[in-house]
Amino acid sequence: MPAKKPFVLKLEQRVLWVVAQGLWTSATAEQYVQEFRRLVKPIIAEPWALVLDIRQWQICPADVLQRCVENTEWCYQHHLAHVETIYADNSMVLWQFAKATAATKPAHLVSQAAADEQAARQALLRAGFLW
Repeated sequence: MPAKKPFVLKLEQRVLWVVAQGLWTSATAEQYVQEFRRLVKPIIAEPWALVLDIRQWQICPADVLQRCVENTEWCYQHHLAHVETIYADNSMVLWQFAKATAATKPAHLVSQAAADEQAARQALLRAGFLW
């Protein structure tokens, strides 16, 4: 039985949906960043949104977190305007997520928690990133 891919990315209108799952390695993080940037390239000229579902993410090595911080900074430089995060019920994963996104947030960024995909979708509909 093949292993489950450690992330799923899906572009929908002006929103990138990310599901992080399992343990990430340096190679996983690099593949994630490359696929992430390739997918959002068509929408980054204008404000766009991101949904991060980290409910199934596992603790990762420090180099993975650093690559995630670099990608977060790249997002801020390329018009990321709104983030909905579906949090894990795990204090270590929450700590890891804080480390992985420890970039200086722009003043205009809306970043909030969503209980699930439906709540994230409703927030993004209200904000005009989905229609």
